[in-house]
Amino acid sequence: MKIEIKKDTLLDALNKVIKVISTKASLPILQGILFEIEKDEIRLTASDHSNTIQHRIPADGEALDIIETGKVVIPAKMFIEIVKKSKKSITLTLNNLVLSYKSGRSQMELNCLDSNEYPNLPEIDAKIPLFSLKGNQFNDCIKKTVFAASESETRPILQGVLFDIRKDSIHLISTDSHRLGSVNQKWSNQEEQQFVVPAKALDNISKSFDILQDVEVFATQQMLLLKNGQTIFYSRLLEGNYPDTSRLIPQDFKSEVTLNRTELLDSIDRIKTLASSADNNKSSIIKMHVNGVVSVSTHQTESGKGKDEVVYSNLNGEDDFTISFTGKYVIDALKALDCEEVVFKYQDSMRPFLLIPSEQKDLDEIQLILPVRTY
Repeated sequence: MKIEIKKDTLLDALNKVIKVISTKASLPILQGILFEIEKDEIRLTASDHSNTIQHRIPADGEALDIIETGKVVIPAKMFIEIVKKSKKSITLTLNNLVLSYKSGRSQMELNCLDSNEYPNLPEIDAKIPLFSLKGNQFNDCIKKTVFAASESETRPILQGVLFDIRKDSIHLISTDSHRLGSVNQKWSNQEEQQFVVPAKALDNISKSFDILQDVEVFATQQMLLLKNGQTIFYSRLLEGNYPDTSRLIPQDFKSEVTLNRTELLDSIDRIKTLASSADNNKSSIIKMHVNGVVSVSTHQTESGKGKDEVVYSNLNGEDDFTISFTGKYVIDALKALDCEEVVFKYQDSMRPFLLIPSEQKDLDEIQLILPVRTY
């Protein structure tokens, strides 16, 4: 095996696949990246057993020149640090299981692992996708839901994002029982199917995808496969039935307040700093009172108290109510909404409230948050 490759080309590929490598991998070989050198391309594969990423680099004679084929498993963490500090061009030569590295005046030898010991990729029929979205559409759907998934192992199914594929739409939902993120992308599908994908896996892979390339989605009863340009991602699906969340979303509201999203976000973020002192940065309870203006304030703490005001642009319904909530949850929700104005939909001080964009087109978004009781 011998190749000459540009530093940026190799580093980009390494950064895409290394996200799934875990320091707690059950097999030592999973601490490495599988390099497969063919006549016309290189395939880099990394896995933690549950999730696998493979990225292809086509040989073009400029960014990559393949001189001799071969395959080997290279220690991941050490190798990527070496590549980061390399010159513009890198030459890699394999002799038995010793990899010779040369870049500029630097020369090194790395002990590698036998590629035959690396686990095989899952087998999935990847001819006809279940559905396909533009890269930016797929990333938006993930961004608006993945953060609301649970981090607790008490109910493993809630650590995932539900994909509910319908004939006329693609519906993604996540919840940790205290908040919920939901997006409904209008789309024409041939099949109806439901599956739950680990949220952390989706968050990692979405950051590696090229938003200019389509994302093709394939799914079996146990495995998900995503294709994006030269990158392929495999993930085991979560087992179990996702709870019916439709009954959690209120349909009738006493008040709907339209506000500038950035102004509301900045206001809550400022007050959260003081509110955090009351509970050692755990939940940051914030009170919001609407009466002619939206007043955001803290409850009395040892550090003091604070108040901020946001002028709303429109209000339908009651103009005198108070509700308390966890500051972090509302900040996360507002950051996920890519819009100029949001609508705060209020039902009752102890019932869930919604944050939605003031205008929705092909993508319907809902951020639901449960209030907290204060005395």
